[in-house]
Amino acid sequence: MGLLRLTSPGSINQFLVRELPRFVALVLAITVHEFSHGFVATQFGDTTPRRFGRLTLNPLKHLDPLGTLMILVGPIGWGKPMPIDPREMRNGNLGWALSSIAGPVSNVIAALLAATLYGLLPGLGPTPTAFFLVFILINVLLAVFNLIPLPPLDGFGFLYGLAPRPIKVALVPLHSIGPLLLLALLFLPPLRPIVDGFINTGAELIFPLLEGACQCILPV
Repeated sequence: MGLLRLTSPGSINQFLVRELPRFVALVLAITVHEFSHGFVATQFGDTTPRRFGRLTLNPLKHLDPLGTLMILVGPIGWGKPMPIDPREMRNGNLGWALSSIAGPVSNVIAALLAATLYGLLPGLGPTPTAFFLVFILINVLLAVFNLIPLPPLDGFGFLYGLAPRPIKVALVPLHSIGPLLLLALLFLPPLRPIVDGFINTGAELIFPLLEGACQCILPV
């Protein structure tokens, strides 16, 4: 583990310089993602996010202890899922779908804003530049990964919310086996190319859109 190899103040400083932009970027991306789920759910009348104290942009409210540790020492990390109850919503199906897709959409918007701001601030030093680039990349990857149509990811929630009742019934077993299928896709080498291909394709579609949007926004 990276932290176990830190034996001197110099190595600690090197670790922080190398990992701090990624850590901060991922924490902010997760915070925006989870807050957006709760914000949209409340627009449909769901009081659950507010009652659980999650309708906030305070990162501490959205971080999962194990997920935060993995941000520090591993290649991935995650936050606490936003508590949402479609039964409280005025239109539970539409509310579930839109509150699910709100997370990935918010990350794409965050990436667009960061890319625009980066374009407006020429001459940044290496550390701010590294943060902007990592923040943009992490938001895009987080958005695309969460669009995988397997529970507990947002792509499944979006499709399930919009699906007619017969399809919902057919999809019910995925609620229990979906997480296991997702783990298999992530950690079984023969299946991992499926996830990598999905993420790479999604990123290749989003990055040109960000670049085109920035060219429209930024002054020539």
